[in-house]
Amino acid sequence: MNMKALSSIRSVAPLMELIPTVRDGRSQFRLLCSDLLLAAFFDNFVRGLAKERKYKTVRTYCYALKCFLNYIQALTNILGSLTPLELLEALDNYESFLTFGALSDVEIVRKVARVVGGRNVGGSSVAVHLAAVNKFINASENFRVGFLELEARGYIESTAMSGFSLQREVSMESPQRVRQAIKANSWLAGCMAGGAKKIKRKGLRPVSRPSELAHTDEFGGDEKTFPIDKCKELIEQAPSLRDKVLWSLIAATGCRISEAQTMLETDIQINIKSPELNHVLIIDPNTRRDEFIHFLSEHEINQLPHKGRASPKTFMIEPFASMFWIALAEYKTEEFAKQQRRPIPVRHPFLFRKLGSSDPICNSYQTLYERFSKAAFEVTGRSYGFHSLRHMYGYYLVNHCPNPYPDGRQFGVDITRVKQFMGHVKISTTKKYARQDAVMLESTLCAINLAKLCGGIKTVRQAQIAHLEHEIKRLKSEIAAEAA
Repeated sequence: MNMKALSSIRSVAPLMELIPTVRDGRSQFRLLCSDLLLAAFFDNFVRGLAKERKYKTVRTYCYALKCFLNYIQALTNILGSLTPLELLEALDNYESFLTFGALSDVEIVRKVARVVGGRNVGGSSVAVHLAAVNKFINASENFRVGFLELEARGYIESTAMSGFSLQREVSMESPQRVRQAIKANSWLAGCMAGGAKKIKRKGLRPVSRPSELAHTDEFGGDEKTFPIDKCKELIEQAPSLRDKVLWSLIAATGCRISEAQTMLETDIQINIKSPELNHVLIIDPNTRRDEFIHFLSEHEINQLPHKGRASPKTFMIEPFASMFWIALAEYKTEEFAKQQRRPIPVRHPFLFRKLGSSDPICNSYQTLYERFSKAAFEVTGRSYGFHSLRHMYGYYLVNHCPNPYPDGRQFGVDITRVKQFMGHVKISTTKKYARQDAVMLESTLCAINLAKLCGGIKTVRQAQIAHLEHEIKRLKSEIAAEAA
């Protein structure tokens, strides 16, 4: 297909765009397109989605659907029309479009990718894209069935789709039958008229299922995990006391940045008589909506990206726990001094505040991220976000943390306890963070080989001890050489 043909397709079928909006106190999106039925259906679909899902999910689903709808729109223009069979083939090929784009083996997919832009979506993201599309198609099928029932019962005699809105009762007269009007005016309606099957996700398992092994460097870091040996330096380089408290909190507890952003001062449980009993709680904002409404708008509350925790309890690790408590005391002293100078005192109970206005930082992720990312790059030479500290926390707990529980292990906490500390519902989620150290696993394999080859060692356990003693000597010699 030459450039002139591509230009012609773009002129016939302009790509759809999303328009941010706020309705019912919730951030949402509307679809800008020439298909009135599609725009109305999308509008109603997203409005319902926003009532049951967090804003982050709504945004992710909307952009996934925009990608899907542009795929169908471009395909329709290339083919001139879209028969039910062609639509089903398009659905079957959508994963190929997402993953391979212009490199797909399917010729029509390559043509579409050249029009709307190539894609190279990984396995985990493919699952999200297809979940959004399946939900949308399922809703369209319910819509189709509902129309058929209304027509069968005589509630709708005939209708034209111009000006149609799913938010109004349908009672309009026109010479065309409902299904004919739908097919004539919208590809979506054609999909609904024939009933569309869901896209079944297949393949891409190596990408969608991340490795449960951590190949860390000598500082304990990799592409996901912030190097724990450099975390103390990172926290000490925080550009403000607030950032120092925030970063040390996430490092010590492994909490999500969204959880820290909505933390109240009362979530910090301080025992003056027994400081060793001090602890931090992570509370779901959905249980505090009646309290938050006094300090945040309904729109701001609905945008809070809390994912939910199975337990509010946290387990703090050193030295970041001590750094947190010390920085917290200094931060409170600093905030008290600021309070004395303000003409109007701060009345909200949130722990973390904006540096200038002292407003809550509940929805100020980008600014917080940029400050952290800059400092992390200066310390490590790599790009890291807040979530790398959560990965660091899980990796440390399962591999190197001194074990306070009498289960026979001196180092490394059992994965079921790590799951509880990280607030996960499923242990499979915990394993994405609490990955086993590949070097330690390699040591075990070396020990097994040694046990087979060396006649002097009788058991695998003896071989493990011998191998680890050798590793300890090697590491000590490296440390001594670095110190010299």
